[in-house]
Amino acid sequence: MKLHLTSNCIVIKIAENSPFFLHVKTFLMQKLSRSFCINQTLINLYNPLESEKRKAFLTRVYTICAHISQTQNPSFLEKLLLSYDKPIKIVHQTSKPIKHVHTLRHFYTLLNAHHEETLHVIRKKYLHLIKQYHPDHLQNENETMRKRHLERFYQIQEAYTTIRAEKTKPLVA
Repeated sequence: MKLHLTSNCIVIKIAENSPFFLHVKTFLMQKLSRSFCINQTLINLYNPLESEKRKAFLTRVYTICAHISQTQNPSFLEKLLLSYDKPIKIVHQTSKPIKHVHTLRHFYTLLNAHHEETLHVIRKKYLHLIKQYHPDHLQNENETMRKRHLERFYQIQEAYTTIRAEKTKPLVA
């Protein structure tokens, strides 16, 4: 979730799968009046009778954004609260699926190695696993087992390549 202050409105960009999306949308649609949708954008116009509700809502949204980004900007909050009478636009974004990224610890586990072991020892473990999961050794296996072993083979290769690059990377002082 991101909060922007423009010259003519307050923009809240939020992903559809965000845990805050439903709360923000519901609050603007049900707790505040004068809300309407245009395409994928929810807009809430200022109503003088709801000044305190709007300020409280904007403070909560700012707090959530500050917590997510792990930054605090009191001057932005001050400007935001001074602009409480501007229209609030909720732009919800469809999020793209996040590609699974393996951690270095996962790679060590995959090779049955420890991060303190030398590259030579890790290479021996890698070669043993590569022989075990190599596609040429799986001629008698069924199709699903062959796919699993091939996937594991590529994971082992990726793990060793990543660890080798990490271990041979020059140390920066």
